[in-house]
Amino acid sequence: MHNRIINISLFLIPALALGFPGGYWLGLLIYSVIGIAMIARRQVRFADSIQLIKAVPMIWGFSIFVVLHIVLTIYHHEPAKDFGNVLPFILSPLILLVVTQGNPNPRYFWLGCASGALLAFLIAVVQVYFLDVGRAFGFANPITFGDTAIILGTGAFIGLFYCRSIFQSTVSRAYLLAGGLAGIITSLLSGSKGGWLSVIMVILLLANAALRSLPIFKRLAIISGILIALALFASVVPKLPVVDRVISAYHGAKTWVQTGQITEGSASIRLEAFKAGLLAGAHSPILGLGRQGQLEVIQAAVNAGLVDKVMIEKQIVGDKYVYSTFSIDNDLINLFSRQGILGVLGALAVHLGVFFTFWRYRNDSTDAIKAIATFGILLVLLYFEFGLSISVFGVSIFRTMYASWVILLAGLLINEKRRLASLS
Repeated sequence: MHNRIINISLFLIPALALGFPGGYWLGLLIYSVIGIAMIARRQVRFADSIQLIKAVPMIWGFSIFVVLHIVLTIYHHEPAKDFGNVLPFILSPLILLVVTQGNPNPRYFWLGCASGALLAFLIAVVQVYFLDVGRAFGFANPITFGDTAIILGTGAFIGLFYCRSIFQSTVSRAYLLAGGLAGIITSLLSGSKGGWLSVIMVILLLANAALRSLPIFKRLAIISGILIALALFASVVPKLPVVDRVISAYHGAKTWVQTGQITEGSASIRLEAFKAGLLAGAHSPILGLGRQGQLEVIQAAVNAGLVDKVMIEKQIVGDKYVYSTFSIDNDLINLFSRQGILGVLGALAVHLGVFFTFWRYRNDSTDAIKAIATFGILLVLLYFEFGLSISVFGVSIFRTMYASWVILLAGLLINEKRRLASLS
């Protein structure tokens, strides 16, 4: 019964990540409840659990991030809700315990990714072509919706390209292919430009892996053909907002570099936000300024004409005006501004911990292990790339999925290594 629940959850976690509001919390909640119940019933030995957790590099990265975030949040007198940012990282060891105590089958996870991408595609099509919404947003906003669809599509492609021994039937491979393509198209329908670089990166890496037996020139020709076909697809399909937005962003960025003017609501305003964040962080580079300190410094910069006044947002709450800083949509700059170099080091500790957890298994001879390791590495690269244009650690869906998925993958990897050891 325990294994059945884990396998069903392995499918539902990615399949329903975008299926309803807050669906991305599903895995963390399910496994946390099971993990707490197992501990309460003494189904796991404390010493064994500690030894297991200590052996996973990402846990050390998570711990560094949690400690630094809590200390800096207290130091800057931030609101209580900011402490919740570390919750997925604190609960992550429970996921590891549950998965490694069972006998999960990774097959369900890859199929769940394909199902989640297809569900997101269905939502996007309905919103764009039937409800006439400009950009598909699911139950969140276009950026998080489109970027998360890329994650789901990538998982489907991993199952297709790396798990040939697991998915041998034509039907299952066609389903994974459909899921991978659905994730890419959903991202295009969301109009998220930040996801375009991720789409290209995933295509380059996975196509190279799928064609690794071919000569280099043939590989380059096929990959170039795929990218050209994607560009043509994006330019001819009606109501795909990405092309116009990319062109607009290019002109906006060019104008900002030349004149410093904000001419559109994407590239130029982000560049201005990056400048504001760096100016604020420079006032306290080690510990940062906190939310209120950041606001005060940017307001002073606005008054001095150093940054545009759009960087200070104003809204009426009750009967008075409340001011806040415009979102600094870059992970490292935002952390540098609010938590200084220590905050940046906390985020880098997470990325590096995850990366080293999977890197050593990237060339494993077993399909299942190599697939898990490859997806783990790709998640680091994808979320780091997302962080160039949005604050990953500041957005609930990103930090929750990142923390819970990578630890889930680590548990699957450990289980596969144990299974192979028992057979030898």
